[in-house]
Amino acid sequence: MEPILIASYAAMRKEHPDACSVDRILEDPELRTEFLGRVGTAERSEFDVLHALNNLRKRSKLPRRAD
Repeated sequence: MEPILIASYAAMRKEHPDACSVDRILEDPELRTEFLGRVGTAERSEFDVLHALNNLRKRSKLPRRAD
């Protein structure tokens, strides 16, 4: 699941460079809905997907602005 989360996050960063971060995805209903749509939550709950995204951020596995 990690590769899908990372690719989805990277794509959103490209489309919304100044308005997209993990915090914003977690807090903003529109960004959250867009992210969940990209990932697809049929196999996992919304909570599990967002929790995994947050864990990737904590482990520094997501692309940063400079990347």
